[in-house]
Amino acid sequence: MGEGFGLGEPSDAFGVRAVARRVEAVRRQLPVRGDRLLDVGCRDGDHVLALARGYVRVDAVDVDPERLNALGARIAGTPLEDHVGVHKMSAEALAFDANTFDRVTAFDVVEHLDDLEGALAEVHRVLRPGGAFSLTTSNRWFPFERNGVRWGERQRSGLTAPFLPWVRPLHERMSHARSFSSQELGRLLRGHGLRVRAIDYLMPSVPEALQGASEALEGTPLRVFGAAMAVTAVKPGL
Repeated sequence: MGEGFGLGEPSDAFGVRAVARRVEAVRRQLPVRGDRLLDVGCRDGDHVLALARGYVRVDAVDVDPERLNALGARIAGTPLEDHVGVHKMSAEALAFDANTFDRVTAFDVVEHLDDLEGALAEVHRVLRPGGAFSLTTSNRWFPFERNGVRWGERQRSGLTAPFLPWVRPLHERMSHARSFSSQELGRLLRGHGLRVRAIDYLMPSVPEALQGASEALEGTPLRVFGAAMAVTAVKPGL
């Protein structure tokens, strides 16, 4: 993707409720507990803090030093300080031994990676046999690009180009980020030795008065037009 869009790229997806719903989705797909957790593209740690207590040891990586410093400051002096490691590291070069982690997570990260294939190979390498990779990412069938679009030299809201993700060649020219269909994402994960266990759809953040109605759509066939997908895939055991 575009230069500079690696780990830690800002997204409009996050807020307290959005973080909670993403964590809830991956927890529903597979319980979040075990020995080792790795969060890839941790930003300032909202998802790490929500998941950390289920694991003996947590490692959080990002390429943005400011965000890593923010996470370090958040855990300093708390019970999490001794079992959460914070590392400047890219997804394409994870400095961990093979077969280390029970769970790897990546929340709204994979659509921004310059070398997605390399990152998925690294995720597979560091997962233990039977371990799981859980991620959230943009859904191609949501009619608006959540990360904004380029109009010439200007960056504008995705609302200015409705249905752009549905037109792949145009989307690739106008967006900094990828989007995926469930079939595309499934093929990518299977190609890197990961067996898809669950895929769920998340509707976009809306005003509080509309939240109930929006989230109710996730239980209907219209869920395939959700803004994001939550996916958990497993590395087969020995």
